[in-house]
Amino acid sequence: MNMKINALLLGALSVLTAACSSDSPGEPADDALLKSFVLTIGELNYHADIDPDDHTARIGEIQYGGQISGVDYRLAEGATIAPDPKSLVGEWPESQEFAVSKEGRSENYTVYLSAYVAKWPEAENEIIFYDDFDQADGLDYDSWSHVPYGTAAWQIYMSGSPDQAYVKDGKLILTIEKKDGKVVSGGIKTQGKKWFNNCRIEVCARFVEDAGSIGQAIWLMPEPAYQIYPGWPHGGEIDIMEHSYLNDYVQQTLHSHYIDIHQETPSGKAAYAGYNKGTFNVYSADLTDEEIVFYTNDKETMRYANQHFPNESELMQWPFRGQYYLILSIGAAGRSEVQDADIPSFMEIDWVRVTRLGN
Repeated sequence: MNMKINALLLGALSVLTAACSSDSPGEPADDALLKSFVLTIGELNYHADIDPDDHTARIGEIQYGGQISGVDYRLAEGATIAPDPKSLVGEWPESQEFAVSKEGRSENYTVYLSAYVAKWPEAENEIIFYDDFDQADGLDYDSWSHVPYGTAAWQIYMSGSPDQAYVKDGKLILTIEKKDGKVVSGGIKTQGKKWFNNCRIEVCARFVEDAGSIGQAIWLMPEPAYQIYPGWPHGGEIDIMEHSYLNDYVQQTLHSHYIDIHQETPSGKAAYAGYNKGTFNVYSADLTDEEIVFYTNDKETMRYANQHFPNESELMQWPFRGQYYLILSIGAAGRSEVQDADIPSFMEIDWVRVTRLGN
């Protein structure tokens, strides 16, 4: 009897051992050449489910291949992969085949985006965001939030209050003033609510020109979840309009690691454009995969191209394939101290429009 029980136990143990030692479904076998594959959008990582039998690697959730900002993978020691997955960043298709090779052995893997819809979601020339500030109940907080105080030079006077950034008579009013003996200013941003790329951004604005220590700005910063390179200026900054120091022109410029740090003679900094004083002007920029083009009142002022450097990850010339949020602000001119004679001062925004330019 004991011998029969022992035999049954031994058989069950053998089956259990065999089950535990087999590869788990969806996991690459120990001798697989491709061990893992990950696509990145900003700070979010999407891991592929690799089928060891048919050599497919499926990634869900990613709908738009053009938003992919990075790729990482792990191969068997000594293996190589072709084409280079990093060469497809920003242009990722619905499916892509890769050859992974090692010492005369080769395996073809196909990476699928199982939730793929298109490269970009919007149709060309579609207006994807518009605000004419005609709301009876004030600022649209589904799209905007107030800029709070911060330690950056442009932010040290920001109040984060609707008292300095409010809607009146169909206009957004941004003010800088002294309140209870303290200088406070207003600004709004779309961070965390609306972000943009492959589009034309237009802002119709006017401002007080007789305040030398006051500066006004319409600009873009990278949405953190979709930022290509961390830190400033590596992640890029797009200044659609800057005005200060009683200048009879506005400045339109870019910031990046390549422009601000790498180049001895920077390009992309800056264009200077005249504007119509005392009235509303339209400041705009086209953002595409290939270039950024600035305009003042529909007149082109500067064009900056993607150089497609083979060592882009080192030079960081084109962080501008990331997504960017819009900031409208008034504050000190550069690092100037605000003079009492210059306040109160203001900037008015009539409307903001963002139009899709296609891929």
